[in-house]
Amino acid sequence: MTCEIRQQSQVDAAKWDEFVYANSMGWAYFLYEKIGVDRYVSYTNLSFAIVDSDHDDEILLVQQLHRTNNHPFLPKFWRFRESLTSRWGFVIKDNLPGKHFRKVKACYEAYIDDYIWDHHIKRFTMDLAPLSQWAIEHRDAPNPAIFLSFSPRIRYTYVVDLSKPDDRMLADCEETTRQAIRKIEASGKYEIVKARPCEEDCRTFIGLHKETYTRTHCRGGIKADSYHETIFYKFIPAGFCEVYFLKERDSGLVLAAIAVLIYKNTAYYWWGDSRNELEVGVNKYLLFNIICQLRERFGKSGFFETGGAYAYLRSGKYKGLNDFKKCFGTFLVPIHQGTYAKLYHKRRG
Repeated sequence: MTCEIRQQSQVDAAKWDEFVYANSMGWAYFLYEKIGVDRYVSYTNLSFAIVDSDHDDEILLVQQLHRTNNHPFLPKFWRFRESLTSRWGFVIKDNLPGKHFRKVKACYEAYIDDYIWDHHIKRFTMDLAPLSQWAIEHRDAPNPAIFLSFSPRIRYTYVVDLSKPDDRMLADCEETTRQAIRKIEASGKYEIVKARPCEEDCRTFIGLHKETYTRTHCRGGIKADSYHETIFYKFIPAGFCEVYFLKERDSGLVLAAIAVLIYKNTAYYWWGDSRNELEVGVNKYLLFNIICQLRERFGKSGFFETGGAYAYLRSGKYKGLNDFKKCFGTFLVPIHQGTYAKLYHKRRG
């Protein structure tokens, strides 16, 4: 077996996606259309595969990777330093024999070490996908990143178990959430519709996004229009992303929107936006109904990730986000992380 690096653009898209779907560490983040797209336009896509050139370039590993290019939200002490980041890590071929894994590891480390030296990289961090089949089935296993020379860390995310009994879906939500959902449902004022991959719906989504980030004093976090256009014109047609609108029945006005990533029988609450001065609980009503709709589609099985947990915070914007993501009858799931531990001061050898 001879391991070689192939940049994403050098690999056939269908072959890439077939590998992701066939292996237990795969998730929607790694699909060919998605892996290189980041919320920050300053990021440079460096995603790559390791292939066996002796066997028709069989894929053995894919790595999601970006160079950060000093985006403005880095901590001050990291600005003006080149860094590598991987939001969701890697997928490795299942049941790879030990001697083959050692060759993959050697190829991976040689490539990363040389890139770090050649581009003066000061930091390389990585998270792993929490809802992959591997992560679900091996919650007590060691952090896989340690086997590719990453020192381990951990954070947490909130997840809803979609296999729970019907009567627990609402009952397990927090009391204020149950009350809001029941009140809004009884009013009959709203309907939930799927957004279409068209210009009208895309412009509506972009408008809500800008209104939300302006309201929350985060104008610097507004994403480029091209980012949302990619969601509507590539991700939705590809079938791994859906956007839902909450509309006022009488006026037809779209009041809120939620984008969801979907992979097999799991889903992730990706983006949520809304108009100013909404009725209290509207966003909870929308997300709860999306969770329930997908639960039915998944045959009342699988998991829905509502997002990052910041249970340790006492106040502020992220405390409010934590409370929102927690309130749907969730439990905590670990997200394994790592920091690359072999940053050389001189070239290898």
